Amino acid sequence: MLRPELLKAFISAAETGSFSAAARQLGKHLTTISGNIARLEDELGVVLFERDGKYPQITEAGLALYDSAKVVVDSTERFAFSARQLSEGIPATLVMGIDEDLPLTPFSELFHSVQKRWPHLNLVLKRQAATKLFKEVKNSNVHIAFTPTLQGSSQFYEFRAVGHWPFKMVCGVDHDLSRMRHINNDQLAAFTQILPASLEPGSPFFETAKMSPYTWLAEGYDSLCSLLKANIGWAFLPVFDTDVPEGVVEIHPDFSLVDMQMQYDVIWPKGQKSTELHQCIIDKVYAMFPKDSRSL
Repeated sequence: MLRPELLKAFISAAETGSFSAAARQLGKHLTTISGNIARLEDELGVVLFERDGKYPQITEAGLALYDSAKVVVDSTERFAFSARQLSEGIPATLVMGIDEDLPLTPFSELFHSVQKRWPHLNLVLKRQAATKLFKEVKNSNVHIAFTPTLQGSSQFYEFRAVGHWPFKMVCGVDHDLSRMRHINNDQLAAFTQILPASLEPGSPFFETAKMSPYTWLAEGYDSLCSLLKANIGWAFLPVFDTDVPEGVVEIHPDFSLVDMQMQYDVIWPKGQKSTELHQCIIDKVYAMFPKDSRSL
């Protein structure tokens, strides 16, 4: 069986153009690199480099084997990494859930960090209503999720309260409300209000948010934004920073309104082993929130 260090010496020499450069790249002695390549040639029965000139020249046989050598080394490294991951309790595939009513953009740094730190991790991202995510976590079909806080104690999941997500009143840039300097309750009630389809009638947030008898329900953040941009109506939109999406404007009713916000948690199945991966996700999500909106 070919040893990976022999193949790595060959690959590095082919890429850098010399044995000495390969030695520097791999942090090995020149004699180690040249010896490994010679042993590989003996095992294969093929000359990989011509050594007549100042620098070794890769042969046609070497070129033909280069891509295959890369595949073998990459596969070996992925295998070793996956085995180490599993030995540390990190799953080969992580199923992560994020409330469908939120934008994904604020999670970009989290995704990049996880991918960089665990490059061979398989990740399944589920965008579902919070009620469905709670059930998925309960059944251990989702390993970790970002959801609104569920009132009352839970018997089926662990959680970390991370912060409060702000909501703003918005409409499309060409909607009638966007041109009004003064907006009262009656005017809001006269226009269609767009609500998340995930809101349960009778829930505190639904009763607080519903202000018009004319409603459209949108399934997910992107659908809600599309209806706003089409100037269908107005809505309470989760906005993580000061900017609202392009094609949407914030409106400011005359009446004093308590800041709309919702507390969010990171949740995971009760009894699930805590790993470095899970802790990284929790810490990154917590760090997303401004200090004054974080849960203590």
